Amino acid sequence: MSIVRTVLGDIAPADLGVTAAHEHLWCDQRMGREVPFPRHTNPMVLDDVDMIVDEVDRFQAAGGRALVEVTVHGWNRDVGKLAEISRQTGVHVIATSGYYVEACHPDFAAGADIRELEEFLVREMTEGADGTSIRTGLLKAAVSRPVLEGVEERCTRAVARAHRRTGAAITTHTSGSTRFHIDGGNAGYQFLAIFDEEGVDPNRVIIGHCDENADIRQLAALMRRGAYVEFDVIGKAHWLLDDTRVDLVARLVDQGFAHRLLLASDRNRVHELHAGRGTGYDYLLTHFVPKLRRAGVDEASVGRMLVANPAEIFTLPAPPRQEALP
Repeated sequence: MSIVRTVLGDIAPADLGVTAAHEHLWCDQRMGREVPFPRHTNPMVLDDVDMIVDEVDRFQAAGGRALVEVTVHGWNRDVGKLAEISRQTGVHVIATSGYYVEACHPDFAAGADIRELEEFLVREMTEGADGTSIRTGLLKAAVSRPVLEGVEERCTRAVARAHRRTGAAITTHTSGSTRFHIDGGNAGYQFLAIFDEEGVDPNRVIIGHCDENADIRQLAALMRRGAYVEFDVIGKAHWLLDDTRVDLVARLVDQGFAHRLLLASDRNRVHELHAGRGTGYDYLLTHFVPKLRRAGVDEASVGRMLVANPAEIFTLPAPPRQEALP
């Protein structure tokens, strides 16, 4: 048996429903140790519960049932706020433990060894996070350079070892970025190499941000290794036009990879939401999915990407049953 761990408790994977696999509901990048980009004037900040409830309500009205919230400790994750949002909207929310890019690491990360970094994650997943008893249900690793090295490599190994102990899936921030070049457009191969060394099954790994700087040959190769590939900045035209994303997804589906694709929009700033005259969390379902259908992607494949794949990858082993005392 397996479960999906949400901020309101464990549910059956079949109850997860239509899922956006990579979003932010509550975050403040300004809380990081340093601003990661020179002269960066538009950090990722979402800190208004009422606004986010309205935005998530729109997502639910469009057919959405679950959001994977990928903010981690170090830049104002608050699982209590996530529980409040989930309770008010009725939308399942999965919270995440892990380490984002070095500039947004918690203060202790720089001097911690792999074991200490691992133990912190396991405590969040088994005891509770952010001073609460609310447990996280996903792990995250990230890179901010062309090469996975230094403290980001230590954090990645800690995530892998926490996965081995908890069974939680791993999602990755693998950006190619316009600031430097990574062969294939993202650091997916580098993550899989480290995970392989640490004994992580690629079937439990999500390679994120694959639609920022996409190379269809690399994406197909990552999925042949067993990893999930995530198109998760849908609607962000400064990376890629959605028409191009649709073409890539359709081609990958035609090649037989629907069972390894996940979709999301990575909303993380007010101007990306309806409140800031943006497109909101519901854009994935109201605009992008209809484009997929018009491009000939069949209903079974759409359901696979939005429902079946999330129900598989976001599972955890069921906790042992407590026997009643006589």
